[in-house]
Amino acid sequence: MRIVIVGNGVAGMEAALSVRGREPGAEITLISEESDHFFSRTALMWVFSGQLSHRDIEPLERDAYARLGFRRVRARATAVDVEGRQVKLAGGLSPVPYDRLLIACGSRPRPGPWPGSDARGVGHFVTMQDFQWYEREVHGAESKAGGPPRSDAHLRATTPDSPYAFRETASGRRGALARHPAVIGGGLIGIEAVEVAAAAGLRPRFFIREEWFWPIALDRREAEWIADRMGHHGVDVHLEHDVEQIELDSGGSAIAVRTNQGRYDADCVVVAIGVMPNTEWLRDSDIELDDRGGIVVDDGLCTTAPDVFAAGDCTSVRWFDGSRRPEQLWYTARDQGRVAARSLLGDSCVYDRGTWYNSAKLMDIEYTTAGLVNFELDGEDNWYFEEREGPVRSTTRIVHRGDRVIGFNMLGRRWDHSVLTRWIEERRSLSWVLGHLNEAAFDTELVPPLRAPRS
Repeated sequence: MRIVIVGNGVAGMEAALSVRGREPGAEITLISEESDHFFSRTALMWVFSGQLSHRDIEPLERDAYARLGFRRVRARATAVDVEGRQVKLAGGLSPVPYDRLLIACGSRPRPGPWPGSDARGVGHFVTMQDFQWYEREVHGAESKAGGPPRSDAHLRATTPDSPYAFRETASGRRGALARHPAVIGGGLIGIEAVEVAAAAGLRPRFFIREEWFWPIALDRREAEWIADRMGHHGVDVHLEHDVEQIELDSGGSAIAVRTNQGRYDADCVVVAIGVMPNTEWLRDSDIELDDRGGIVVDDGLCTTAPDVFAAGDCTSVRWFDGSRRPEQLWYTARDQGRVAARSLLGDSCVYDRGTWYNSAKLMDIEYTTAGLVNFELDGEDNWYFEEREGPVRSTTRIVHRGDRVIGFNMLGRRWDHSVLTRWIEERRSLSWVLGHLNEAAFDTELVPPLRAPRS
């Protein structure tokens, strides 16, 4: 059986590993133009800041492809010939035939809509190539990355509109490193781009058009604390700033960001206004896409084309409210990859996204969320408690409908999301959860327990 997987991120690799575990003799080909090695995208910021090496964020050994018998094709997929059962490639490379195909091509950065958004010195912080561009702007070299070389063959197989195409730096043209970085967009990717610039000793500007940072995930009180900590670390946070233009010098490189509230020097601009399914290359293929660009699948992650499956950020799946749209999260991509592998091997299975959860570190503040938070459901209410004094500062927000807990948003302390999600699924009451809350604590030794009131 010839199994082809487009994408070697977490969804594609989990699928490949699952298939190999079941079918030792299957011919498995992975097509990807980003990196020769599977890596943890969420950990790129730690490589940038010098806390980890690139090898540290690779979950598999570098001989995994050879050891597991995976064929690696480093090229840009340009279309799927459904009738001919083959994946077409850029650069004049021969198409790759398949018996079963999994599309796990992930997300691409959402481009800036302003004049100057595609100029030299303007980029993103999503792909490995984004990482390499940003590090060259700030540090002048890729000494920390240890990523894949940009071979001539790779460049021939990559089209200019690819999110993995080589991007020229403004610092290389100027002969000087970026000293005034700016980040546009108030989400997780934005705060990562801000944090690594601050770690490099710079004072980045963070432009957010909303009233507070990351309103899709945080309420005003939580966001104000995060903004305060960003300021403490040397970040200039600009709220309610609508970007109007990225100004360029005579050579076509970024020199400033102009917003509705003024003009600000910026010789390196990271656009972090979200991601979208990396599916433009499928527009001329007989595979249905929704209005968000997500690949339409059934509950078993089968597409509208025979023997073609999809998983990860590029896929529109069913949410709790019955709607279908992409889930752009590491954990869900991992789980979808495993389910898609079973489906393409002929199992009857259903992808059940389960209770939503995520965790991150926002500057120096731990963040854990689980369940339905900020969905503004009918009848919901928020129980809120904040530690302002003492050895730990934290906020605890528990979302409930009636007395049933449906979500958690926690800052400042570490929590075990598996316990929190279990309580949601067990339909625990607010009073019960408050009485057992410290059972979910995941703090390090000697951190005092949370002493929150129970009502």
